[in-house]
Amino acid sequence: MMANYTLLAVRNLLKQRGYALVNIFGLAVGLGAAICILLYVRDELTFDRMHPDVEHLYRIGFWREAPNGEAGGSSYSPAGWDNYIQSNYEGVGAITSFIRRGMPTSIHDVQHDKIVLAEDKDIIWAEPSITNVLSIPIVKGAKTNPLKEVNSIMLTESAARDVFGEDDPIGKILTVSNMFATNGQKVEMLVTAVIKDFPSNTHIDPKYIANIFALKPFNEDLENRLNTSMGYGNTQFWSESFFVCSDPEKIGVIKVDLQKRANEIVAKENLQFKFKPVIRKITEAHFDKEVYWWPHKSVDIKYIYVFMTIAFLILVVACINYINLATAKSTARAREIGLRKTFGGVRAQLFFQFMIESFVLVTLSALLALLFILLLMPQFNMLLRKTFSYLHLFNTEMLLIIGGVILGVTFLAGSYPALFVSGFQPAAVLKGKFAFRKGPNIFRQVLTTIQFGVAVILLSCTFIVVNQMNVMRNSKLNEAGNQIVGIRYGGFSGSATDAQYQSYKNLILQDPQIDAVTLANHLPRQDNFPAMNMEFQFPELSDQKFDWFQLNGDYHFPQTFNLKIIAGRTFDPKNIADTTAILLNESAVRLLKTTPEAIIGKEVIRPAIASQFFGPPDTTQPPVHGIVIGVMEDFPFRSVNYKIDPLGVAPKPHGQDRIIYVRLPQGNTEQKLAGLEKKWKQVFPNYGFDYWFIDEEFGRMYENEARVAALTEKFSWLAIFVACVGLYGLAAFMAEQRTKEIGIRKTMGARNGQILLLLLKVFGRLLLIASLMGVPVAYLLSRNWLESFVYRTPLSATVFGGALLAIAVITLITVGYETLKAAVANPIKAIRHEG
Repeated sequence: MMANYTLLAVRNLLKQRGYALVNIFGLAVGLGAAICILLYVRDELTFDRMHPDVEHLYRIGFWREAPNGEAGGSSYSPAGWDNYIQSNYEGVGAITSFIRRGMPTSIHDVQHDKIVLAEDKDIIWAEPSITNVLSIPIVKGAKTNPLKEVNSIMLTESAARDVFGEDDPIGKILTVSNMFATNGQKVEMLVTAVIKDFPSNTHIDPKYIANIFALKPFNEDLENRLNTSMGYGNTQFWSESFFVCSDPEKIGVIKVDLQKRANEIVAKENLQFKFKPVIRKITEAHFDKEVYWWPHKSVDIKYIYVFMTIAFLILVVACINYINLATAKSTARAREIGLRKTFGGVRAQLFFQFMIESFVLVTLSALLALLFILLLMPQFNMLLRKTFSYLHLFNTEMLLIIGGVILGVTFLAGSYPALFVSGFQPAAVLKGKFAFRKGPNIFRQVLTTIQFGVAVILLSCTFIVVNQMNVMRNSKLNEAGNQIVGIRYGGFSGSATDAQYQSYKNLILQDPQIDAVTLANHLPRQDNFPAMNMEFQFPELSDQKFDWFQLNGDYHFPQTFNLKIIAGRTFDPKNIADTTAILLNESAVRLLKTTPEAIIGKEVIRPAIASQFFGPPDTTQPPVHGIVIGVMEDFPFRSVNYKIDPLGVAPKPHGQDRIIYVRLPQGNTEQKLAGLEKKWKQVFPNYGFDYWFIDEEFGRMYENEARVAALTEKFSWLAIFVACVGLYGLAAFMAEQRTKEIGIRKTMGARNGQILLLLLKVFGRLLLIASLMGVPVAYLLSRNWLESFVYRTPLSATVFGGALLAIAVITLITVGYETLKAAVANPIKAIRHEG
């Protein structure tokens, strides 16, 4: 019987090819969009689940809160904590740790004289035990203990190709140099293993894993510090640490114990902020709001719920399409149903038959959807910065999800048409007296109203999200973001001195088209960046000390970023007194309860060195006395999740946090970059040239929000497209059902325009009802999302009005053809119509 029903379903679909193609295509687009979203959601929810003993694997980090209320967490902790835990608590098994060092690392294949730059996130210096704790599949080379040798290094497959091409890297010698890790010296490393590239759903994904003990020449007593450091004193050493604990109840006790150790750090280092250790299961790190488990920004779990909701709404829209199209074409099956019931067919059999037809149609749609996904996979990966392949799509879990979606859509979309068609009365349909009752017509209009409502909500929210992204990107710092290039510099051990910077700056300024170069802090300030707190005191105003942010740059910092001076002046390179001067922003002036004009010339006292991530300002040096020479217009130097705080800008570059910024002229960007690199090699022949544009840094700052915006926008338009297919089907159905009515009206003198308005009025009424329901929902959802931003786009009537207008125009275009065709049809043929 099943085979007969399936064969009958295929025959009916072939008989009604136009209807089948429209329905299959609409369902395929909807299913494809939903499956893509579910693929992404599954990938996010399985973050870091590839590691062995993952349910018992923990990370150690810390959280701190500064006196000014600034709070945040880091993935580093005192390096000896993992050994302490293992030695003092039963149930704690394997431990390991690694460190990262700032600045790009130069990986040099000496034999072929090829240098590859590795970003600081791409190379880690790890203990040999790392392969016992984390999942690091070895493709070739030493299968066990690959970091046994002190100067050993592992490369991922992609990194091996970057450095060695198609040559076998095993046993080859590389030299590795880093301004911080190796003090700029070259260290020979032996390639002992090639490992698989890490998947995109892990926050531990280096390209190079080097033995940490290769750094012993540059870190006195490294082995002892790595194993016993408690985070303070001359032996302090911090690392990213992991441990396996088979007894989850021990975690609370360990936290209390580590808090005592943390209190010792605060006391011995005289820290001015609250400090607490954090222990987190590795599977929870991706959604952690407390600690930034660098280098991958944490994701808010609410976005996962948003995407799942969008997937559900798209499936609802697709199901409504199927219902409307199926019932619209049901009149063609009326006589068939009547005859089958006359010859003994029962409703249950007919219902089952139509459910089989629905299943066949949905399955064909799903196969077409999978084809769409495979064809568009590269674009999808680029959109989300993922590495999906057909293996992700066709693994067991995803196949079960796809199968569940097929069955769910079959039930949701097919049950009503099956009940509706199987319920035809044979006497009525065989006498030609079959007609749709008022109830089913109202039900279809309700479904269409829901479609309109979904479209209104999705499109309105899309406009809000896109507008908010514009607000976030349109910062003063990003005003010429595609013209200002940042070049990583540094400043340890004389490796990158001020004199060398000045030499490089002079070479750059030899180009007459470049007139702005500065050395300043890394901007914009990412959420995980260290604090920039500085004590400010204005003795002529009060004895109060203010804990404010300070940006450090050279004299040309305001000019390079085109900061607006609203009172006073900017720094003058010819004025020696300006070395101790300061610029304040408007927020600082307001907090001082004075005016921009009045603050000019007032004395300001600051410590010689700003407070760092650990420790208070250096009080061993006399404070710096200067004057306020100018007031800047407020500009956001951090993300829009934070308000613009009081800020001072000093004309002396920071000791460690140093980036060179060059404002390039418009056009010839590649040529100018080549010139910057050539001059870099003249001054720094041993260091790689690592650069980015400011707008790219803003992109990294808002990568999660950008991903949300991109997904919301793309899939909202897809949902609207799927809805258009359903609107087209309903328009065709209405035109067919009212053919005789239209003919009579035209015979009685109705004009084409009146007929067209008559048919469109139904959709206008449904859109109006949907708007009354959808706009408040969209407003509440948008307001809730925007609450996490200090600076946000307004929820104006223009946004929602624009969304409604767009949907109205789309609706007019979608249903216009069928309604116009019905309006201009020959009235004589219309009156003879039997529908």
